[in-house]
Amino acid sequence: MYLVSACLAGFNTRYDGTNCLDERVRKLVSSGMALPVCPEQLGGLPTPRPPVEFSSGDGSSVLDGTGGVCMAAEGIGLPPDPEAFKAALVRGAQETLRMARAYGIKKAILKDGSPSCGTGYVHCRENCGGHCRVREEAGTFGSGKRPGRGVTAELLWREGIEVAGVDSLQG
Repeated sequence: MYLVSACLAGFNTRYDGTNCLDERVRKLVSSGMALPVCPEQLGGLPTPRPPVEFSSGDGSSVLDGTGGVCMAAEGIGLPPDPEAFKAALVRGAQETLRMARAYGIKKAILKDGSPSCGTGYVHCRENCGGHCRVREEAGTFGSGKRPGRGVTAELLWREGIEVAGVDSLQG
């Protein structure tokens, strides 16, 4: 059994209330071979929510207490509080790990680029000071990326669960 990002299975769990449906993932879920999760929702974040990038580090550094996040401060009903978002990302990762253990899951197929689920790269904005409104208004929020894993992908990997992007699926 796989653990999969819910957005890849067609659930509207992305920050903007949309999904990233991949038919291979949807078929895994509908056949009972995969458990869909959204770590950000499990961590208590609403959908929709402001988009989040790493202001320093990646999921590994957030778990180690040294990384930071920043977000677009569009009025989606939440104050732009990077520390609260960071705590929610960690809570969601811990809950996702608990579910993976409960189901004996050894492999996760996750949405690359996500601050939670990124497996090969994450979106980043160095030194944003925790507030990225100016960058988003300039049309550059989400434009930077670097190698790394999101918070959930990193925690699962540290606990011996294989993490991969959707491109790892055959056919």
